[in-house]
Amino acid sequence: MKKFLLSFCILFSSFLHGQDLVWPETLNSINTGVNHTLLLELSDEIYLNTTPVNEGALLGVFYLNDLEELQCGGFVNYIQGETMSFPAYGDDSTTDEKDGFIAGEAFVWYIQIDGIDYPMTAVYTVGGLFIDVYQTNMMAMITSLTIENTEEEIEGCTDINYIEFNIESTLDDGSCETLLVEGCVDTEASNYNDLANTECADCCEYIIMGCTDATAFNYNPNATEDDGSCTDEAIGCTDPDYVEYIPEANTDTDPTSCITVAVYGCTVVSATNFNPEANVNNGSCILTLEGCMNDAYVEYNPDVTVDDGSCEVVVIAGCTDPNYTEYFPPANTDNGTCATLVNGGCTDANYIEYNAEATNDNGTCVTLVVEGCIDADYLEYNPNANTDDGSCTSVSFSGCTDPLADNYNLLANLDDGSCEFLGCTDLTAYNYSEIANVDDGSCEAVLEGCTNPNYLEYNDQANTNDGSCLSILVYGCTEITAFNYNVLANVDDGSCIANIGGCMDDLYLEYNPQATFDDNSCATLILPGCTDLEAVNYNQLATIDDGSCEYTLIIVSYSNIGGATYEFDVDVLLIENYTVLWNIGGLSYSNEDFVLYTFPVNGEYLVTVSVTNGEMSLVEEILIVINIPGLGIQEVKDELLRTTYVDLLGRNCAKPIIGGFYVRSNYYNSGKVSRAKVYYTK
Repeated sequence: MKKFLLSFCILFSSFLHGQDLVWPETLNSINTGVNHTLLLELSDEIYLNTTPVNEGALLGVFYLNDLEELQCGGFVNYIQGETMSFPAYGDDSTTDEKDGFIAGEAFVWYIQIDGIDYPMTAVYTVGGLFIDVYQTNMMAMITSLTIENTEEEIEGCTDINYIEFNIESTLDDGSCETLLVEGCVDTEASNYNDLANTECADCCEYIIMGCTDATAFNYNPNATEDDGSCTDEAIGCTDPDYVEYIPEANTDTDPTSCITVAVYGCTVVSATNFNPEANVNNGSCILTLEGCMNDAYVEYNPDVTVDDGSCEVVVIAGCTDPNYTEYFPPANTDNGTCATLVNGGCTDANYIEYNAEATNDNGTCVTLVVEGCIDADYLEYNPNANTDDGSCTSVSFSGCTDPLADNYNLLANLDDGSCEFLGCTDLTAYNYSEIANVDDGSCEAVLEGCTNPNYLEYNDQANTNDGSCLSILVYGCTEITAFNYNVLANVDDGSCIANIGGCMDDLYLEYNPQATFDDNSCATLILPGCTDLEAVNYNQLATIDDGSCEYTLIIVSYSNIGGATYEFDVDVLLIENYTVLWNIGGLSYSNEDFVLYTFPVNGEYLVTVSVTNGEMSLVEEILIVINIPGLGIQEVKDELLRTTYVDLLGRNCAKPIIGGFYVRSNYYNSGKVSRAKVYYTK
């Protein structure tokens, strides 16, 4: 009957979800005096969809009252990662209405989050003291609670290969219409595709003007069309801040030929702003000067523009340089007749022609000294140098120095322009390489076709897409007679399922999980129960044995826990609304299922337990023999020393909570200990 009740609850879940639940303010307001303890040892957090539930949410169990309405029979505040327990209250048999759970009734679980109630599915651990339905004074252990699915389906296009694709859709509604075609949609690009409706990532190609000659100085490997700008390499100083600067040069020497830092200024000695430090005239000279303007006088200055009356000494022409044999002492103006030097030569050490022994410069200084490495076999070689300065240190090894080249020479330190880049050099080939300068015979002809493997027209030999990809692959069952025939599929994926007739209702013995259509063969309704005629709970209506058969109605156990103290326990099975009576040798009586008793004196005691529900009465007898040296009647007057409480989880409680269930232990002066399960009240 238990599983039948669960099935009934599932069939009417829509009714249960629709009812507004009422949660009591306190447990005391629904306390009927009898209960079943619910112990929650959850192995995982509780989630609402994918979000963990916050602490403080209400967890509760519900039962159906006489009006088929859900009523709360117990609840607790959810605490993540902690063990929780609370009572589920049973029906009060002294009232007419149903105000709690009855024996064998299943627990209906709900959780309230932010004022909204959600149904839950519970997983129980069954065995020993734990069961999964209500039974007074019993326990249930719950290891998992799951909120039932609350998400709704979202209709839309679920095929990513269509423009209408909606990533949030979970149910295809047939709205996929426009097949996605990727390509360049920029009309300015050279590979513009007027059929494309979706822009591809960085696929557009554009015309780039520049020098396409790989041997030119300004070769541009990215250029797609030559603009006639190619120039040859011109070696020289390219830095305008140096005297050696050559405007036409585009490649400096190594080491650099830029040696003398340029100092711009007026280099005309006669100018008013003459700069003796300047070595490059910048056209800033100011030539307006005062002086003697009469060439008949020694003071004559051809650069003077204003006569200042300074003409005083009349010119006497002749050789005025005593270093010449033509020297004329009276002359004050040299007339160029000096011809033969006395020990003449180049006296400027900055020139190649410099003569250290010459005392008179004879104008033979012609070649300016340029220091540097003058040995062409060294890396430091300077073609402009004419004087070796000892800077030749690294012997040069000519070869290809580009590590990307196929003939890269690891030892070379001077590139000789011999680098070879193997590849296809045919502009019309599919695999044409822009950087290749040596054809290696790898050119592949362009083969047009569909290059997308997701289309029926796909050609694995094609290397250039010609727009022939039309029919996108749709995998599925293409057998029209199959159960799962897919009218949209054009490629059979082997998933076809043949139609099989049979019973499709799992509530019947004839149920066939392989059936694809119902052939009305369902005949025998499944009714779980005990099918053993020898069992006390035999069910003649049951069609499937559910392992619930019981062969005894009460189980009596007892044990000596020390001295003359014994504990007695009775487990009552399959009997409802029963009463227990213990008779301890006529010395003590109890209606509890569990009894602790200390016998006062030695002797034989007949202990009987009776269980009755008004319709039947069951009696068990136990003979207890007490033989303890020195035991006397005075032990009955033991002084109570202390009392301890242990909760249902086995934890010692220094301060019991009112309304909780505990095992109380009383310790006496004689060593006697008595224990009982109690409902704690102040």
